[in-house]
Amino acid sequence: MTFLNVKKDVAYIRDISDKALDLMSQYNVVPSPANYEVWYDYACEENMSLNKAIDEMIRKRKSFTAIACKNLHEKFYSNNQEQHAVVSTGQGLQDELAKIAKTVGDVNKGTAKYGLSLNESMLNIDNIPGGAALKTIISGIMKETKEQADSNSRAQEQLKESAKTVQKLQATLETVRQEGLTDMLTNIGNRKYFEETLKTSMNTANNEGSELCMVIGDIDHFKKFNDTWGHHVGDQVLKAVAHTLKTRVGDMGSAARYGGEEFVILLPNSDIEAARDLSETIRKAISSRSMKRKSTGESIGKITCSFGLAQYRQNEHRNDFLERADAALYRSKSNGRNRVTLEDDGSSKVVNIA
Repeated sequence: MTFLNVKKDVAYIRDISDKALDLMSQYNVVPSPANYEVWYDYACEENMSLNKAIDEMIRKRKSFTAIACKNLHEKFYSNNQEQHAVVSTGQGLQDELAKIAKTVGDVNKGTAKYGLSLNESMLNIDNIPGGAALKTIISGIMKETKEQADSNSRAQEQLKESAKTVQKLQATLETVRQEGLTDMLTNIGNRKYFEETLKTSMNTANNEGSELCMVIGDIDHFKKFNDTWGHHVGDQVLKAVAHTLKTRVGDMGSAARYGGEEFVILLPNSDIEAARDLSETIRKAISSRSMKRKSTGESIGKITCSFGLAQYRQNEHRNDFLERADAALYRSKSNGRNRVTLEDDGSSKVVNIA
């Protein structure tokens, strides 16, 4: 990193820090380390869920009391830190147990070798004057050596079992982590999963100069549909749309439920044309389905979705990337719904209903 870049980074950190402190002063937030962490990230505008939560509190004129601030920090930071700590500790325990087991194993080898030497000495001791007395002494030593070797073997087995237990606990923790990134209703990624994937994908695109596209989809007239048929049927529709996204996207990228009836797809190594083709395939697959109530078999009509697409631009802010895709989705809605619209790059590109 050049000196110029270092100065630039320091200046940026100072600007964000000043902004965070100003905001904390504006909303009467106690400048504790935990609160500073929350508001520094808010000022960075990189954690969308955090920013949305704080913006909502500001909009509703809620006070940032000590309890409210604590809840914010616990919701967005504590779990991740504890989880990371458990994972790190678990891995450290596993490594240390492996080292101890190896040490005990090495001691066992030495003990076995020592016992073998004693046994050989016993065979040659009869020809030595006073050999009988020595034989008794060596027999006692051999007995103690064997007991020590047995004890070491048991300790080694216990260490191996402990290592297996730690491994199982780590696997369980990973399962819990995955569940925390999954939308329980639709069984695809949730918003947190999307945010983590977006950050990783943007870093890869910046570092490797690779392409990345985002698709935002929204179920048309979902509120009216939900009010008419009820939330149970609404859930059925959300599951059907999510399943279509998941199966059609496959290994090309990742799909997540962004919130409510809105879904997001990230497509690494795909240009805007490839993203459009996939979106059209998904749109047609959804609109061609005939939905029925599971309980009665009654037809509830066809479901349609609108889509907006954007292609990532090197080193742009994630919010700008999102806003371009969201603006394209808005144009899809404005132009009649059930269609795919590409980002506005000066000439709006709209894919009409086939």
